[in-house]
Amino acid sequence: MSLAACAFIGAAARAEVIRFEVKSTEPAFAGRTFGKVGSYEIIRGVAHYRVDPALAVNAGLVNIDRAPRDEQGSVAFDADVIILKPADMAKGNGRMLYEMVNRGRPLSIGLLNRVEPGASRGSFTGEPDAGDGFLMNAGFTVVMSGWQAEYPLQDAPPMAVALGSRLPRAPDSTLLSARLPVAREANGAPLTGVTREQFFDVGSAGTFIGYLTYPAADLSGKATLTMRERDADPPISPPGLSWRYLDPWRIEVTKPAGTTPGALFEFVYQARDPVVYGLALASMRDLVSYLRYSDAEGNPVRMRGRAAIEKVIALGASQTGRTLKELVSHFNEDESGRKVLDGANIVISGAGRNSVNSAFARPGLKDAQHSSWGLRGDEFPFSYPVTTDPLSRRTDGVLSHCSAAGSCPRIIHIDSENELWHGGTLTYLDMNGRDLTFPENVRVFVFAGTEHNAAPRPGASPRFCAAPAPAMIEWSGFARALFVALDRWVTNDETPPDGRYPTVARGELVPQSAYKFPQLPEARYVGAFSAKHYYDFSQQPPKRMGSYPLLVPQADADGLMIGGVRHPFVSVPLATNAGWNVRKPGFGEGDLCMATGLHVPFAATRREREERKDPRPSIEERYESQHAYVEAVAQAASALAKDRLLLPGDAQAIVAEAPARYQQAIARRDQAGE
Repeated sequence: MSLAACAFIGAAARAEVIRFEVKSTEPAFAGRTFGKVGSYEIIRGVAHYRVDPALAVNAGLVNIDRAPRDEQGSVAFDADVIILKPADMAKGNGRMLYEMVNRGRPLSIGLLNRVEPGASRGSFTGEPDAGDGFLMNAGFTVVMSGWQAEYPLQDAPPMAVALGSRLPRAPDSTLLSARLPVAREANGAPLTGVTREQFFDVGSAGTFIGYLTYPAADLSGKATLTMRERDADPPISPPGLSWRYLDPWRIEVTKPAGTTPGALFEFVYQARDPVVYGLALASMRDLVSYLRYSDAEGNPVRMRGRAAIEKVIALGASQTGRTLKELVSHFNEDESGRKVLDGANIVISGAGRNSVNSAFARPGLKDAQHSSWGLRGDEFPFSYPVTTDPLSRRTDGVLSHCSAAGSCPRIIHIDSENELWHGGTLTYLDMNGRDLTFPENVRVFVFAGTEHNAAPRPGASPRFCAAPAPAMIEWSGFARALFVALDRWVTNDETPPDGRYPTVARGELVPQSAYKFPQLPEARYVGAFSAKHYYDFSQQPPKRMGSYPLLVPQADADGLMIGGVRHPFVSVPLATNAGWNVRKPGFGEGDLCMATGLHVPFAATRREREERKDPRPSIEERYESQHAYVEAVAQAASALAKDRLLLPGDAQAIVAEAPARYQQAIARRDQAGE
């Protein structure tokens, strides 16, 4: 081998995790054992990274050339890691579930293990923290790593992260040591740029404090503040609207008299120290590569004699689902050219991508009606196949780059119905509103009648939502079955179920004007939808240049989505459950309530239905008896299990729940003495 070739190999291997620092090791789940796998242990540690800006696989990291470097010319940083592994790795299944945690908080175990709300969901020390042990009984090693920067002000809890990244900073930066590297000009001067903050649901008080993602470059510099009551209203600066800097990270806003609690505010200002957030993607890539391939003594999951980790599936939910798209698109090969992820479980991401790999990135925000809009990075391409966008004149797809590199994983993408109302129908459509054909390595599923949260939240909707109750259909059972399908696809090459999602051809995606939701006093559809737009980002705020196709998921006469996967409690209904809810007066009336669905029970009797003028047949008109209802639920659950969309045990649990659901639904009739 030539000296040049040796030098190339050395350079390619430089930028992995250079050291894994174990902070603590202790028994997991209070020593609970899981079948043949036995007990688990928790390793809490810190991964120390070095990224070489000169390597081709890092060239796409925005501002990497302006990040601070160590003596070897690399960018050094570290991040928190939690590993849940079999105490005896030989008893594990040789597979890793990797999760880039959402705002520092793990979601995968809560979702797949069905952890009860009262459990810690983060410490993993108590027995209830394992839920039903789904992942542990199977023998998975679960790895969770932080990547979002901690916020420098302790009085801003919504921005805090539990697992984060601690990275270097310039000596005169106002950032804490817990921030990612910040970009600098070539001469070392702070890098500045015009950016903006968006504030919503700030409360009813006359003033509020707005926290800035990036510090102001000059407290005496030019900045503008505008407001509007509804998402589509033009921004204005009315008399009585004022603001002042409290420090580089905070402004105090004084509202005009009569401002409602739901008003939207937008602040445009000159900021400094943009975080090189693309390094977060490099950290995910390099951690998985290290744990999977490295035989270093410090690798906490290695085994002598054979690889402990043979296959890796990543799971990302909500904003990390959007982030996982970025990871598989451009960063699924490490610096030695090896594949990182074999499978990707992309959960409730809709057609969105995350604002991560851009200057002044805003990871965690979502382009949605009455919240955030015009996010750099959350833009075309919206789906996996390669398509052409007539607005941007680009031809691209989420999998375009990895397809060319031969590094794409197998993907199962799952969404609640709620994602479709936030522009998510573009997952299934090209830019002319026609049905897409998905690549062979992608399966897509949508769960009718569901909201963003997997588990129902009994009680009232958020105070600003018009429909009184959120959707009450659980979709975690589908998530578990499809995770098993992905695992078998990756591990045994077993073909997964065919995708199940709404299409134009079947009349399941339609223009808003054709949407057939029934007229119900408790819930009226008023045209709310988070459309996606094409923006000119050369100015702030960005200028809207055009809009993408706007189609909505069609409903049946009961208001239930007709396409996608239907839970037995949707196909055999006792209520209308939908993926949308709208805001009430004073809170941006008529705009969507982000992440929230609705639930409107059927009348118990025909008499009640007629008194309420409810167009939907009553329960007594639908089902002859409780037995008839339960039998119908059982048939629906059995069909889903046969199609591998429910695990047999989860299907049985749904059938077991059906009698109580029926009794609760007809309770009004009994109380009325009918």
